[in-house]
Amino acid sequence: MYKPEHSRVRLNHCQRFGMRVKELRSERQITQDELAERVGVFRTYMSRIETGVANPSLTTIHALADSLEVPVAELFNAPASTTPGRTRSRQAASRGRVAK
Repeated sequence: MYKPEHSRVRLNHCQRFGMRVKELRSERQITQDELAERVGVFRTYMSRIETGVANPSLTTIHALADSLEVPVAELFNAPASTTPGRTRSRQAASRGRVAK
């Protein structure tokens, strides 16, 4: 059984995975909302995956790969950079206001 010497080791793996997901998503010009909908998770959970806070299940990893149209192994490649560009939504942010 793999036991990291330090708890940050596991977090680093999650962060690398999340950065790779974000990089692939940005390359395809997909927003977090759009990818979350395709995968079948909440946008907040998608954010947690991309920041390395969440540890997604095997089912979620396969859904991510299918949604990004890449082999599962591609998600585990090292990200090209640590700061992929932002992808903005085509819709204006609601800011919680209701139209009258």
